[in-house]
Amino acid sequence: MLRALRMALAVAVIAAGAAASATVPGEGVLCTYAGMGEVVEMSCGDPETEAALAARMLSPGQARAAGCTPVVVGEDRRVMATPSPMIQHSDEPAPAPTPRTPDPALASRVGRAWDRIERWLGAHASVTLRKLRHPVDAARITGWEEDNGRLPDDLYASLLRHDGADDGALLFPGYAPVDLMTAESLRWGNCHTLVIEGSMAEADPERGTWHGSLVPFASDTRGRELFVNPRTGRVGEKAWNERVRYDGPMGWPSYVALLEAVAGSLQSGQALRGRYPAVTPGCELTWQDEPAPAPPPATCAGPPRPSPTPTPTETAEPSPSPLSPKDAREIGCKPARRPPVVKYPDKAVAAQVDAAWRRIERWLARHAPRTLRSLRPPASPSAIARAEARMGLTFPDDLRASLLRHDGGRFGPGGLWDYAPVREIAREWAMMCGLYLDGSIAPDPWWWHGRLIPYAMAVDGGHLFVDAQTGKTGEYFNEEGLRLDGDVAWPSYLAQLAAVADALESGRPLRRWKPVVARGELDWDLD
Repeated sequence: MLRALRMALAVAVIAAGAAASATVPGEGVLCTYAGMGEVVEMSCGDPETEAALAARMLSPGQARAAGCTPVVVGEDRRVMATPSPMIQHSDEPAPAPTPRTPDPALASRVGRAWDRIERWLGAHASVTLRKLRHPVDAARITGWEEDNGRLPDDLYASLLRHDGADDGALLFPGYAPVDLMTAESLRWGNCHTLVIEGSMAEADPERGTWHGSLVPFASDTRGRELFVNPRTGRVGEKAWNERVRYDGPMGWPSYVALLEAVAGSLQSGQALRGRYPAVTPGCELTWQDEPAPAPPPATCAGPPRPSPTPTPTETAEPSPSPLSPKDAREIGCKPARRPPVVKYPDKAVAAQVDAAWRRIERWLARHAPRTLRSLRPPASPSAIARAEARMGLTFPDDLRASLLRHDGGRFGPGGLWDYAPVREIAREWAMMCGLYLDGSIAPDPWWWHGRLIPYAMAVDGGHLFVDAQTGKTGEYFNEEGLRLDGDVAWPSYLAQLAAVADALESGRPLRRWKPVVARGELDWDLD
């Protein structure tokens, strides 16, 4: 039998009549997905397995009826029974979609709720306020609606205020808002699980396990999501391998009702569905079972994140024009949509990466234990798969193996950089591409390119990257663009990691950075 994994991990491991664990690659049959635009093709390399899957999963017609992209297995060509129109690509830029105006009454309610939330966060939990992302461009929302269907007006208006939030911003009890791109990834993952499971009865937006019309807008660390039903406007909850719920702790008649309830709870200090607002020592909003013993500290007041664009003046330049689809593809910032595909690094490469990390960990344990404690737990294979799908790239095996050992940490190859977690890698990539896509910067492959994977963030705003095509590393800095040689260039991520281990064990400089320790923390001095 087949077990479809959470977030459509794009891997099916089938062994002798029972599902094997996907954490043990190589057992049974490994099936991978590849995007094909109107359909997704899955290949298992085993005709018997593919035939069993084809007999089980939803047909293309059923998948489309469920609001999901069809999945085609191996040589199965059932999708040809319901062909889609041929898409013609042109070098001419497509006409910009015309944004719509959400219902004014709903938009006003959303705006007032956000005003109340932001005032409270600014006075009591400024770190959470600064984690709220900037608005989504209305034209981008319109393009999303053309591909996926109309959003409820209250969610549309909210996206025009904030495109979700950065990690850990628990605006809702137990849940953090996600950006529009992540919402689409969550929606795709639930859809592919539904298609592979093969039960049309479960394709019910009211009582089933999922339907492609539902729109996730928040998630937690345990794989649960909040979603809105565009047909009814209601907010529900979705947990892995469970049916959707509208009567749970976070079920609401509408998105704006939830937003208004959050605002009211923050201002009054009263519980929201059994959870009370509180502020952490790090000035972030959290929710707890008991009322906070004292009012939030005044020391956590602060402004929102700076605007990404200067305030317009009478002499301001005209707004930049968005990048054409053709130019966006050429600079690597408009990847073809594809579902997440779980992959595992080559065993020999993974062994070398693990050996380098063991050397680093042993040295840190003896000399810099505080830095050792800053190393994050492993990234999940599904998180890496989602980042790759979002970026349209395949991570080199050495970087993948490293993330599967440590998902970043307060430590890096020199004094300017820290290794980034996989979600920060994807966000940095999206931010860089966003500068091209919205027309802020003219595309220049020597300044930045979408094939680059930012793996270590600099304190001064730049990053180190690995080239997905060559595997070589380099540095990006805003004022200079790309540096492909010198002390930031390595033939591979693995070579860089091994050099870090060598420098720590020998005490010799890493290129020009010499390792030093102060109060249990590793630092690097310029030699």
